[in-house]
Amino acid sequence: MFNGDKLQELRLLYGMSRAELAEKLNITEQAIWQFETNKVKPKVSPTILSLAKEFKVDIRFFEGETLDSYVNRGSIAFRNEDLASKKTIQMQEVYVNAVHALIERLENYLSSPSKIIYSLIQEIDNLLLKKQMSEAVIAEISLLARERLGVSIHNDDLLYKLEMSGINVMSRFMPVGSSADAYSLWTKDNVPYLVLAIGKSYARRNFDLAHELGHLLLHRAVDFEFLDNAEHERREQEANLFASNLLLPDKEFKKTFELMVGGKVSQPDRYIGLKQYFNVSIQALEYKAYRLGYLTPAQNSYFYRQIHKKGYKNSEPLDSDTPVFKPGKILSMVDVVLSNNLTDVQSLLYSLRISKEMLAEILNVDVSFFDKYKNSINDYSNIIKLVDKKEA
Repeated sequence: MFNGDKLQELRLLYGMSRAELAEKLNITEQAIWQFETNKVKPKVSPTILSLAKEFKVDIRFFEGETLDSYVNRGSIAFRNEDLASKKTIQMQEVYVNAVHALIERLENYLSSPSKIIYSLIQEIDNLLLKKQMSEAVIAEISLLARERLGVSIHNDDLLYKLEMSGINVMSRFMPVGSSADAYSLWTKDNVPYLVLAIGKSYARRNFDLAHELGHLLLHRAVDFEFLDNAEHERREQEANLFASNLLLPDKEFKKTFELMVGGKVSQPDRYIGLKQYFNVSIQALEYKAYRLGYLTPAQNSYFYRQIHKKGYKNSEPLDSDTPVFKPGKILSMVDVVLSNNLTDVQSLLYSLRISKEMLAEILNVDVSFFDKYKNSINDYSNIIKLVDKKEA
């Protein structure tokens, strides 16, 4: 029997509104709403076939159970997302649930190394029992996190260190109209996720990673859904401060800043070498320098006028010259499981009741990614052979 919740699940996973789906199928938005709320069951032909074709799933997909929900919407911390546009949260909830189901399936075949993130959280919780949140405490926590994670002074291994710590990092296109750069959350079963928007430069993405790590470590108990604008802004500033201290420790930053930038602190181009050294954006570097007192308010204002004049607000020097690496842990898990024939692509898809195209969408890869995995479990080549006429 058709389950309208499965249609809504698919639509949200693909980031589509009811109106957009209705337009693609040449039916009314009201009809999509009726299907999703099970008020009307679509006819097998042609509507269900059209839905299956649009989302590249078997028609039996719509008869299945919805994914278990591991996401508390209030736990999702967005970066650069105004409160009014949080209608996208429902889409992210479905996406994380789909990824979570995949990871749980993969982990049935794999043994994971110890996850540093949990011991780090325990240390931070113990610290916050003794001390009130303050700038000094946030700086202390950021240095503790940097030490425990083992991040290089150049921050070029930050993504890898976060993935190895036990955080599931993904990247995907955000829905049309969303201004979110990234978001993070802890699931109901205590698993951390960090999702990056596609299209950011390597340096800006490093700040997004550090910012969201700040949310995961500092704001695990915060219900973002019920924060007013002022409270939300305070949490954002705390995450910014954490990120700045994590990426740019005071001692190393001061020494390198004075050597590379010198007295020309309001000239953005003087920060290019510093950007190359720390792999952090020019604007994030100036933010740190300003907080440390290297710039006056007037110099800070002049700096940002130059940023706008040079077009660095959108694209900075070195951005196009340095590759942006994708998160790799979950893809590596898929590769290990499939390469070692622990299961095959078809069995994995069947267990999740999704199509190859849908799995590719979840993993942010082209569907051809799966072509290299020979279906050895269902390989009939050993029993089906050409007859050798000479032998006959």
